[in-house]
Amino acid sequence: MISALISIGGTATRRAFRGFLALATLVGVLQGIALATLVPVLLSLYRNDAGAAWCWLAVLGLVAAAGGTLLARVTMWGFHLAMDVIVAMHRRIGRRLVELPIGWFTPATTGRTSHVAVRGTMFVAQTAMDILVPRTLHVVTPLTVAVATCFYDWRMGLALLAAAPVIWLSATVAGRRNGAAERRIHDAAAATNTRLLEFAEKQLTLRAAGIEGTAYTPLDDAIDAQRRAGRRALWSSVLGLVLQGLVVQTAFGAAVTLGVYLTVHGTADPVHVVALIGLCAQFTGPLKILAELGTALRRSAVEVGAVRDLVELDGLPEPATPSPVPPRHDIAFHDVTFAYEPGPGHERRGQSVLNSLSLTVPHRSMVALVGPSGSGKTTLTRLIARFWDVQDGAVTLGGTDVRDFATDDLMAQLSLVFQDVYLFDDTLEANIRLGNPEATDEQVRRAAEFAAVTEIAERLPDGWQSSVGEGGRALSGGERQRVSIARALVKNAPVVLFDEATAALDPTTEAVVAESIRLLAGHATVLVIAHSLATVAQADSIAFLDGGAVVEHGTHEDLLERNGRYAQFWRSHVGETPLLTPAHIPAGES
Repeated sequence: MISALISIGGTATRRAFRGFLALATLVGVLQGIALATLVPVLLSLYRNDAGAAWCWLAVLGLVAAAGGTLLARVTMWGFHLAMDVIVAMHRRIGRRLVELPIGWFTPATTGRTSHVAVRGTMFVAQTAMDILVPRTLHVVTPLTVAVATCFYDWRMGLALLAAAPVIWLSATVAGRRNGAAERRIHDAAAATNTRLLEFAEKQLTLRAAGIEGTAYTPLDDAIDAQRRAGRRALWSSVLGLVLQGLVVQTAFGAAVTLGVYLTVHGTADPVHVVALIGLCAQFTGPLKILAELGTALRRSAVEVGAVRDLVELDGLPEPATPSPVPPRHDIAFHDVTFAYEPGPGHERRGQSVLNSLSLTVPHRSMVALVGPSGSGKTTLTRLIARFWDVQDGAVTLGGTDVRDFATDDLMAQLSLVFQDVYLFDDTLEANIRLGNPEATDEQVRRAAEFAAVTEIAERLPDGWQSSVGEGGRALSGGERQRVSIARALVKNAPVVLFDEATAALDPTTEAVVAESIRLLAGHATVLVIAHSLATVAQADSIAFLDGGAVVEHGTHEDLLERNGRYAQFWRSHVGETPLLTPAHIPAGES
């Protein structure tokens, strides 16, 4: 636990934690000494020795005052230490999320990250302020009492010290059982959060499928799993507390029995033994809730450990000496083999998506990727942008491996237009300008004209300054796609990646955008994934993918003459009529 907190807070918190725990230990020792002074106080009163009683009461008062003062100090120290760790945690999570490959972000990982950040904050604060100090006191104080008892009667003192490891073992066993249960609760809660976010975000799809209210089976299953995990954790906690209580009470009973035995056999003063039995009660009292504190500590350890795992995730490796931006921007895949690593959010875990694939996209040319679903088309565009890194082979830009570029330099060379579009709750102009914050008004308007966004601005009440709403709710799906294309165009990057960018457009707008893509190909290297015949046929060359490899590559006319896979694809779109050339394709045909 302490190592996890130090790992989250950084090395600067290591010394602070050492001082914090040392001070908490000192408070426990002072509390144990204060309890131990009660024995001579009681004996002095019994012997009617007022002077000795007042002296021991003075010692008790000084020790109790020192302990109380230091307890207040260590409590405030724990608060400030928790705040420092929380601040460091949020900063490190923010930096780590920026450094992680974009492909890591899925609905599952996003939901878990939200869960970890929220619960992690709560448990970091709770651990430093409400768990570490009490647990330290409830361990150190009884040990101090046991050691002090040895000075009054070595036999009863040794009995308490002998019972200490047995009590500790029972608390450890109970805590481990509870810790395993808490880990199951953590995983179940994270899964529930993910399903809940999915349920909230996909209401349109769910309602279209006739799923109303809360009748969403994955969410119901996740809630049931969380309920079962909570029930098992409750029973585990109860059994742990029973075990702990049984062991502690047995130890106390053994100490009392020993005291009675010594009294009966005349080897100990009865009054002295009674006072020691009272001290033994103070020994066992804090230990009764040691298992409960251990459970709380392990619960926090699960949550804090999840935070540590998040901040220690490996980001994409950055080159020690980044390569300069190349003068040309041809793209090449050299015997690329790629499989998604096992992890949350990947349905095809461990399956090979690309198999020794080779393909070249010449400088300032347009290449269209065609193929069945799952053939690896989208994966190719993601590998260019380093959403992931290949397992074998290499992806190069301008002859340089993309892994040799600094991430910022690589992304500066790319404009990405994907089917999933997100617009921020800002103005129409601001969403376009996001592609290039330094763009002039003229550049923004030109990009908007290419992407057929101008008519959207003319329709909206405040024109370019109209708010598009969160996620672009004020616009239709096709309009959001047009804004996304304008955003990519205004960036004016030398490489543009289109992934089904015209899928949500109406035929008229699709024809306009397809023409924009064609014109763009004269100024940039364009790789486009599309099912639109107009977009595919106007490409300089077409690569047909299947099974993670390029099975055909050539111009539209060449591929039709081969009468292979691409020709079958073409006929499936235009019908069994004689093969058509691009001139025969109606605008927007798909």
